[in-house]
Amino acid sequence: MKVYLIGAGPGDPELITVKAARIVGQCEVIIYDDLIPLEVLLLAKPGAEKIYVGKRAGMDNLQQPEINNLLLELARKGHSIARLKGGDPCVFGRGGEEALFLAEHQIPFEIIPGITSAIAGPISAGIPPTHRGLAASLKIVTAHEDPAKEAGFLDWHLLAQENGTLVFLMGATRIGAIAARLMQEGMDGMTPCALVQDATLSSQRHVATTLKDAADVAQEHQIASPCIMVVGKAVELSRTLYTKPDLPLAGTTVLITRPSHLAFRTASLFSAQGARAYLYPLVEITPLPYETPDITCYDLFVFTSQNAVPLFFEKIFANGLDARAFAGKGIYCIGPKTRDALKYYGIMPDGMAQEFRAEGIVDMLKSRDLSNKRVCLPRARGARPYLAQALTNRGARVDEILVYETTLPQNTDKQGFMAMVDKVDTIVFTSPSGVKNAQKLLEEDIGLLKEKRLVAIGPVTAEAMTKLGLPPHLTAREYTDAGIIALLKGAKA
Repeated sequence: MKVYLIGAGPGDPELITVKAARIVGQCEVIIYDDLIPLEVLLLAKPGAEKIYVGKRAGMDNLQQPEINNLLLELARKGHSIARLKGGDPCVFGRGGEEALFLAEHQIPFEIIPGITSAIAGPISAGIPPTHRGLAASLKIVTAHEDPAKEAGFLDWHLLAQENGTLVFLMGATRIGAIAARLMQEGMDGMTPCALVQDATLSSQRHVATTLKDAADVAQEHQIASPCIMVVGKAVELSRTLYTKPDLPLAGTTVLITRPSHLAFRTASLFSAQGARAYLYPLVEITPLPYETPDITCYDLFVFTSQNAVPLFFEKIFANGLDARAFAGKGIYCIGPKTRDALKYYGIMPDGMAQEFRAEGIVDMLKSRDLSNKRVCLPRARGARPYLAQALTNRGARVDEILVYETTLPQNTDKQGFMAMVDKVDTIVFTSPSGVKNAQKLLEEDIGLLKEKRLVAIGPVTAEAMTKLGLPPHLTAREYTDAGIIALLKGAKA
């Protein structure tokens, strides 16, 4: 029983801390605010309960006392809880209030700091919040307090005398009022000012102006929430320090359908290239019960999926064995993701297929004598029979060990899937299972996907798509996420 008050970072999912990502992956319940990236939620372990309690534009899903009581109720049931907040939990995130409430009720808790947009936002626009000779101080101010009101916690006269940097958070609707109040209290209207929307995301845009023109510029550029307002001389550095990132996929919107435990990395790769990645997992990896094999009787182990590796080795290691038990065995894999999964368990494969499919494994082993060799093939139920048959034809004795199956994730539905499809111009399929599950959801309406650019990770997936009447527009030559990205870059060039 413990509550973790976690800062999820300023927006870019890769800016969540290593510690925060680890804890999210361990907790049984995820309670999250608005603007938490979906990629971060997908760090949760399978089966974790996710509860949205967000607030936006003055509209609360739950009032703060209700959130406090929810944390208390779940903690008393013995759950481990990740309370996710945007930015840092204690910078206008009410993390301190929740911590005090938990302390009063003797609930164990821990605050996990996060990167606040008050720092990341200016930096992402080329504005150092402090800079020698320009800004020796930084003040972070909530824009929720109405600048027109005389009473309040903010001393506007003191803020107007500030010679450092002011950062106003949550102020998209009050840019004009903030600027007017600062000038009313004596701040020069020519003071540099910047407005940063969607800070740190691939959709970020910002504009540098002056305090007196801030309201007009915000309206002209249609600056909307989430937005930060930066005021001070350091803003001038943006013109020199901001370099527009090389984002070859900027403007591309991509729907990623791979399993949730793999989606975070995939989405991050697309986002790093400027694409807006949306996630709707169409495949879930479900472990299957199986008898622990006697590994001493096998000559070769062949892994054709990164998903099979942990399900196999964790069971082997649970019996008191480790990587040394595989000494002298031939271990082969299908691609770099599977190779990296093996390395995690201390196994360096003897070979990796050049073509990342079953045919590549067969080609890799063509010079090896397989007569009467025992081959262990941990894999998914329903996997293509080609590999096992080809190895058997070479004289090997193949044992297929079914360690998992692919299923349609819970809580998927036609309406939810199509809502995601409507947001994108490109849909990426990374397995035949994903294609088949799309057909299960849409049934006779599967043809609606033809309106989008369809991308297959490789020929096996492309074949499955074609059989369902969805021939891909593009098929990656290298059957990896990087291969798909290279393909899309080439298509856009």
